[in-house]
Amino acid sequence: MSKQIVLTIAGADITFSPTPELYGEYIGAMARGELTESAHNFVMQSAEGDEGKEVLRKLDEENAGAMLQVAGSIVGEYAPKVAITVKK
Repeated sequence: MSKQIVLTIAGADITFSPTPELYGEYIGAMARGELTESAHNFVMQSAEGDEGKEVLRKLDEENAGAMLQVAGSIVGEYAPKVAITVKK
């Protein structure tokens, strides 16, 4: 499932197109404890266009936790929570 997600970040609209492969790699790396590197890779590989990537690079230089926040927003749209109820 490929889904386009547009986020406004630092005043710029940036389109992201995460894929099941990128999502799986991100979740796997997070499970191994590679938090910041996996978030950075997921965000940059999902981002479309050079202008958006440049905004993201600058943001990453200015704010070490920015990529984790952006990745969280992308994942929240790409794989929203599922309501699960256990019946007894």
